[in-house]
Amino acid sequence: MAHLVVGGIAVVAFLITGQIMGRHEPPVAAMEWAERLLFRSRHVYLLCAGLVNLAIGVHFLLPERAARRGAAIVGSLLVLASAVLMLFAVFAEPMAGRWPGMISSAGLFALFGGVLLYTFVSLRRSRGSAA
Repeated sequence: MAHLVVGGIAVVAFLITGQIMGRHEPPVAAMEWAERLLFRSRHVYLLCAGLVNLAIGVHFLLPERAARRGAAIVGSLLVLASAVLMLFAVFAEPMAGRWPGMISSAGLFALFGGVLLYTFVSLRRSRGSAA
């Protein structure tokens, strides 16, 4: 349930930040390429984290075995944290001119690690239940 809520909030935040970028002064579309990329990349990262959270939330199941359950929970928490980090990155990094951006980097690594961990645990669960 948490993934569905966080994913939904992140997708709505993506739509809102798109409107903010459209009304930004100076206009984001009129900025130099590097500055425009700071805004748009963080904006797309937020969408990515939101959609991944929604996808995980639709079929979220924890394994029965304790070690796998723990790994799935860690992966799940990392994916949830990624959406929060990406939302902060949208506002903090482009406005401050920070790049490559520690917040978005942490969010991308959390998303990467969380998805891989949760996927590995899920694949092991699927193989074990089929045998």
